[in-house]
Amino acid sequence: LEKGKHSIILCGFGRVGQEIAQQLEDNKYNFVVIDKDKQHILLAKEKGYTAIQDDASKNSVLETAGINIGAKAILCITGDDVTNVYITLTSRYLNPDITIISRANREDNVKKLYQAGATHIVEPFTVSGLLAAEYIGQPVAFEAIHGLLHGNKNTAKLDTIDIKKHCFLAGLSLKEANIEQYKLRLIGVISEKHLHRSKHNRYKLHQQQFYFNPCADFILHDDDILVLLGRQLSFEHLNTLITSRRLEKNHYA
Repeated sequence: LEKGKHSIILCGFGRVGQEIAQQLEDNKYNFVVIDKDKQHILLAKEKGYTAIQDDASKNSVLETAGINIGAKAILCITGDDVTNVYITLTSRYLNPDITIISRANREDNVKKLYQAGATHIVEPFTVSGLLAAEYIGQPVAFEAIHGLLHGNKNTAKLDTIDIKKHCFLAGLSLKEANIEQYKLRLIGVISEKHLHRSKHNRYKLHQQQFYFNPCADFILHDDDILVLLGRQLSFEHLNTLITSRRLEKNHYA
């Protein structure tokens, strides 16, 4: 394994880990997978990922993965909270400055993970925990949160709605759009428009910018993408409304 090559260390390659790895690959992040399960590692290697079959809570394993040479963040996302605590403890001991994102599968283990040294905790059991992207401030967090939500059985989901030409939301401020009326919660807006650049809480995402929790006077434009949290029916309702109003506008144009 070439040290210093991987900026992300991904501990755990179960259902959630596989989804996150795919998101990291899609966004061209360099990462290494660590898992004790032989089948998980075989699968990771089949997908072309750099992978280590071993215990991620061991000093030597994390050092081999480059925790002190180039690694900027470590994701502890196994399905076992005790394992996540041990990995978090070891990671914090080896690198006091690294960002540690840990997954808490049970609410009563959140405090333990923080005490172990986790920087941020993702809590699949509560919607508020899924908004952790703000605190991490990097696109990798946004993708990781998306992966956790995608793999979660919760009825709430994270999805996007495109503001295409003639969409009735284009030109409206977020206050005027009042997204909450559709029983959806706005997480942020993805946009390539330079008009937004002065806004706070923005993170680079490919050729675009991700604006987390933008202010009420944020104006929506054509080709912006709304990142929303809500139930499937709410997304379907808003999409239907957008389509019908576009057809109506075209009819009277």
